[in-house]
Amino acid sequence: MATASDDTKTKTATKKSARAAGQKTAKPTAEARTKRSQAVAAKSKAKTAKPAATDKGLADLFEHALADMYYAEKKIYKTLPKMIKAADHPDLIAALTAHREETAGQIETLEAIFELLGKRAKAVKCDAIDGILEEGESLLEDFGDSVAADAAIIFSCQAVEHYEITRYGSMRAFAEALGMDEAKTHLEGILAQESAADTKLTELAEDSVNDAAAEYDDHDA
Repeated sequence: MATASDDTKTKTATKKSARAAGQKTAKPTAEARTKRSQAVAAKSKAKTAKPAATDKGLADLFEHALADMYYAEKKIYKTLPKMIKAADHPDLIAALTAHREETAGQIETLEAIFELLGKRAKAVKCDAIDGILEEGESLLEDFGDSVAADAAIIFSCQAVEHYEITRYGSMRAFAEALGMDEAKTHLEGILAQESAADTKLTELAEDSVNDAAAEYDDHDA
C-alpha cells in the first residue's frame, strides 16, 4: 500500500524529470499563489529540525538566502567606515556614508521578512561576502595611500554591489514564485537601492575618479 511519503517521492521524481527534459512549468493562479504563501509560512513556523537534503524546496532555499544576506549586510555595515575613512573624493565619501545608512535600513527590512516567516532573524556565514570584503581590505593596504585609492575603493565596493544585486534579484524571484508578495516588495526596495548605489559609483569613477588617478600615469610616463 502506497504511503503519503511514497506519493511525495513520486511527485518529486516526476517534477525532476520534467525539469531535466526542459519542460516549462505552468504559472500558478492567484489563488494557488496565496495558498502557496500560506503553506510556506506554516511550514516555516512548524519547522523545528533541519530537513534532510531531499526534503528541501524553494522555501528552504529562500530562508537560507535570507540568512545569508542578513549576515552579508551586517558585515558590510561594519566594513563601510574603513572605506569612508580611506576615501578622498567628497562625493565618494557622501555616497558611501549615505549607502551605509541605507544598509542599516536594509538590515531592518530583512528582519521584517524573517517576521513574515514567523522566524527570529538569524545570520548564516556567507563565505562569498567575506572573500569580497577581505579582498577590499587587501586593496586598501596596497592602494590606500596612492592617487588610485578612490578608484580602488570603488572597484571593491562595486564587487559588493554586484554580489548583492544578483542575490536580491534571485530572492525577489523566489518570493514571486512562493506567492510572498510582501516579501517581494521589500526585496524590490532593497534591489533598487543597491542598483542606484552601483550606478552612482560608476558615475563617480567615470566622471572624475579614474581620470584623476590616471594623471599620475601621465606624469610617470
